[in-house]
Formats: sequence, structure tokens, C-alpha cells
Amino acid sequence: MRLKRRHTMVEGFRFHSVHTGSGPPVVLLHGLAGSYRWWRYTVPALANSFRVHLPDLIGFGGSRLAAGGPPEIPRLAELLTLWLDALGLERVHLVGHSMGGQISIHIAARRPERVDRLALVSAAGIPRRLSLPEMARFVAELIPPRAWGRPAFLPTIARDALRAGPAPILSATYHILKDDVRPLLHRIRSPTLIIWGRLDPLTPLAHGWILADAIADARLHVLPDAAHNPMADRPEEFNAVLRSFLQGDGGAP
Repeated sequence: MRLKRRHTMVEGFRFHSVHTGSGPPVVLLHGLAGSYRWWRYTVPALANSFRVHLPDLIGFGGSRLAAGGPPEIPRLAELLTLWLDALGLERVHLVGHSMGGQISIHIAARRPERVDRLALVSAAGIPRRLSLPEMARFVAELIPPRAWGRPAFLPTIARDALRAGPAPILSATYHILKDDVRPLLHRIRSPTLIIWGRLDPLTPLAHGWILADAIADARLHVLPDAAHNPMADRPEEFNAVLRSFLQGDGGAP
């Protein structure tokens, strides 16, 4: 499978992206500290039926910042919409994981004419309580390696995090935590599939139910043996469910 690389300037920010496949356009947005590589198990399953576009979010992967931290979540959504303009993509299927899902919610709610079908994968954007007991429990959940999912995927997570560096990650984390997507959810009109790992400690399954209840006609699909990266933990089931949904078959294989 051949990937075409591209660099696109958008209001002073340089997006790095890769592109492959043919057919209706699908945009895949990775999560915090990630890169397009987080979709490495997904792209081959989509490329035969879709033209797949994978941008690195500003501050991560190949979309590095010269100085400062990544923009706030609403601003990132604006920049990605302008990036779609630069590529001539008027309307796309949008798939976002974690932070990428949070950005996708902003785009789908504020620019509904740009999103055909929407898939949210362990999406961020629902604030968690930040009390000391809650923070202690949160840290405890992160200690077991299984919390991060499939062991073979851990080197990709570590490599991308090291490449980004601590400052952009901390800045982006702050933007994620202070942004609450709940007031936007009722504005989403695109057919929506929500995919969640039952073992996810970073974005609890309860957050998936909040999204499913608030977005009109949204479907929630839970992968029982997956954590925060279900596209890597259970790639075959994940790909089957996502591909079926994007092809208009209701989100079930």
C-alpha cells in the first residue's frame, strides 16, 4: 500500500499528512501525542473502498511547532476545516480518536455541511472530576500495562510521545481538560457511530454513553477486550464495524 505524503500551510501552521486509497474521502484524526501511525491497522481495511486522509495534528507527528504549544481545541477544529479546504475536500467521513474525536465533535457540530458520517473512538471532551481521590484513582488505573492496550502498539505510543516532547503534550492535555463538548452534542446531525473499549481507563465507557444519549440516533459499539486504543487492541472487529458504518450498513459487520 503506497502512502503519499503532503505538507500544507494553513494560517501559518504546517500540516503533515499522508494519503492513500480511492473512493469517497475519509479523514482519520489521531489522539493526544499520536500521529497518523496510530491508524496503521485501520488504513489497509479502508483503502480499497475509500480515499483515506491522515493528518498529524498540530504539535504532533510531522506537524511540529516552531514555538509554543498546540492551539486550543476549537481553534484546531477551525484549522482542520481550513485544511480540508486546502485539499479541496468539501464533505468527508470523519473518524476521530480521543483528542481527535473531541476535535471531530467541534467540526461536526459547527460545520455540519462538511461531515457526511461521523465515527467517535474513545473520544475526549467529557470533563472528569479533578478531586484528589479521583486523581489518585486515575493514576492507579494507568499503572497496569494492559490499560494501554495491545503490547505490540506500545512502542508506537512511546515513539510518538518522545518525538512530541513533554511541553506540547502538557499544553494539549490542558486544552482537552478545559474543553467541554456536551453543549455541542445536540447540534450534530451526521449519522454517528461511537466505538469504545470496555477497559478504557482514560475515557471511561460512561462517557461513551453520554455521547450516545446526547447525539441524535447515535449508535454505541463496545469492544469488550479493548482499552483506550480499540483500533489497535481489536483491529479486525474494529475495522469491520467501522467499514460497515462508513459504507452505510448501520455500523454492524
